[in-house]
Amino acid sequence: MILYNGTDKRLRRYSIFMVVLAVFFLAPLVAEHTWEAGMVWQDGRTNESIPMMLKAMYLSLSICVLMGAKDPVRNAIIIDYSMISSLIHGLVMLYYAIILEWEKAHLYGDVLMLLVLAVVLFFYHPRKITRST
Repeated sequence: MILYNGTDKRLRRYSIFMVVLAVFFLAPLVAEHTWEAGMVWQDGRTNESIPMMLKAMYLSLSICVLMGAKDPVRNAIIIDYSMISSLIHGLVMLYYAIILEWEKAHLYGDVLMLLVLAVVLFFYHPRKITRST
């Protein structure tokens, strides 16, 4: 089983949250086909290798988050990485969405998604759950 099996119901809920998060990290792989303007960068200088590398990174992150769901506190470093990488990735993309006129739609797509995710992960963290006992 991939979910937390201990007695703490809050950690069980967090474990379920991690499974949902793992699926969420796969969402851009689908969203790029449904809302291209908000998920796919249109700059002609981008070659196909960059989107494939990003897909590989998010697939890997999704697998690690899923594996960490069995013990959220012990695997909190995966949440830390998810939070920090989402924040940094979102800020870099924010900068480019602002300076590249034709990429404004990303402000309401992947940029917003990454920054909101970083905030959610900061406030809803497995270590904070166990400290609030």
